Amino acid sequence: MYWTLIVILFPILCAAAAARIYERRTESLFAIAVSAITFLGSVANVFLVRGGALYTWGLGTLGIFESMLRLDSLSALFSLFSSFVWLAAAIYMYSYMRYEEHITSFYTYFLITLGATQGIFLAGNFIVLLVFFELMSFTSGAWVKHHESQEAEQAESLYHHLSLAAGVFMGVAVILLYLAGVAPVVGSPAVNPRSTTPFIWAVLLLMGAFGIKAGMFPLHIWLPKAHPVAPTPASALLSGILIKTGAYGLIRIGQLVNWGQTALIPWAGTLLVVVGSITMLLGVCLALLQGNAKRLLAYHSVSQMGYIILGIGAALFLKNDGAFGIAGAVLHSLNHALFKSALFFGVGIIILGTGEADLYKLGGLWKRFPLTGIMMLIAALGITGTPGLNGYISKTLLHHGILEAAATGRPIMVWAERIFTLVGVGTTASFIKLMGLAFLGKQKTPVKFNRGENKALAVAMLMLSAAMLVIGTMPEWALGLLVEPAAESCGTVGLSVLGHVDFFTWPAIRGMLLTLLAGFLLFAVGMKTHLFHLQLPKWLSIDWAVRTAWKKLVQITRGGEQVEK
Repeated sequence: MYWTLIVILFPILCAAAAARIYERRTESLFAIAVSAITFLGSVANVFLVRGGALYTWGLGTLGIFESMLRLDSLSALFSLFSSFVWLAAAIYMYSYMRYEEHITSFYTYFLITLGATQGIFLAGNFIVLLVFFELMSFTSGAWVKHHESQEAEQAESLYHHLSLAAGVFMGVAVILLYLAGVAPVVGSPAVNPRSTTPFIWAVLLLMGAFGIKAGMFPLHIWLPKAHPVAPTPASALLSGILIKTGAYGLIRIGQLVNWGQTALIPWAGTLLVVVGSITMLLGVCLALLQGNAKRLLAYHSVSQMGYIILGIGAALFLKNDGAFGIAGAVLHSLNHALFKSALFFGVGIIILGTGEADLYKLGGLWKRFPLTGIMMLIAALGITGTPGLNGYISKTLLHHGILEAAATGRPIMVWAERIFTLVGVGTTASFIKLMGLAFLGKQKTPVKFNRGENKALAVAMLMLSAAMLVIGTMPEWALGLLVEPAAESCGTVGLSVLGHVDFFTWPAIRGMLLTLLAGFLLFAVGMKTHLFHLQLPKWLSIDWAVRTAWKKLVQITRGGEQVEK
């Protein structure tokens, strides 16, 4: 367990040293070194748990001190890919942060957040997880506020309040678990709770807490506000890694309810399927309407998290037959971290070079940023599920999972499968829009800052692209080494079916190609009819509804006083 302590405490302790470094190059190299050591520690942990080993660490034999940290294949995998992306972000920052102010505070929070995120994935109980969850929320909130603009202040305020609500939900849930006679231990199923009602409410509150961080509908409203205002490396980590703490928590909730074996919450899987489907569809529809590249990617984070929530829900619903759903959710968490971080890195390079994030003011950048264009193309193909890339593998697993749920004849599951296909079409259309408007056609905005591609930026994107290609072309290796052990440590049974999946049969490839073709057609129609410029009325905005409800609530509590806008 020594490496487990290192990957958590080492970055946090090093943050104190980073706070005293005021030279840009030294600070960047220091962050790269700390991130690299953390990554090596996570690699060591993966090898440590090979064969299904489980390690716990505590300071006593009673209560929360008995199991403070937990290392199994699931926590090791989430720790591994988060530290890998963090290392890529640190390398990317070597060049990117030279154009930013207040870099000392940014690097300090960068390292603290790394340690806190590792702490979430490696926590042995929900109380320890809550401590690291709150630390991560506080330090990552500083990223959102970094530029100190009015928009950044507002985004950070929303992020802070929702994170605080998530912490309250989790804290109350822990109390309710104790009242239900269930130990709040991560990775252990609830066996014969003493009281049913507190247990059900605890699970619902945990779903709400992790759903906020995961960007789950209707708790997603912080993502499209936080991502565009944060520096690009922060946007990449917020979208690629930090929202995975929500996905990780939802998977652990699946363990808590014993993957649907308990009759206490038989509707938990159906609830997550419904919410996941809405999250997928809402996210992709709003992404199609965006002109700002970072906001488009932010809404796609909402949509892609919907895929993961859907997979977890399908696994809960199918009980012993949910291997495809949970395996797809785990792999898609890894895949999304890779291609979404790469896409944010690419958009960051474009913004550095042109000073412009509006896609309709870009164009023709292929010649000026050829490597960025290629790397972003690989990431875009990955997120759309093109055969040969990583997203195709995880989406195939997820589709198998929801197809099995739909085969039960439940109308909700049948519609969820239809929405799954529809969202794939919308995803393709929006990334054709992103790549086409940015790189093809006539160049509308000059590269006026002379900030082109360089080695550090290229290495960071190449790391992620190489991982995407390896998973996409060697899925059996990724499944056998990473995904199956992680799914097995969740308590999932029936994983042997994963070894019989032939990802590259003609019917499977044909179905995905038809989805991609439909996406091209949707893009053409959307551009021709100006559908993508549609302005939705305020009352359709979840954000507007929440703010209006909040103002009304404050007004009532103040005895009818007017509340400032």
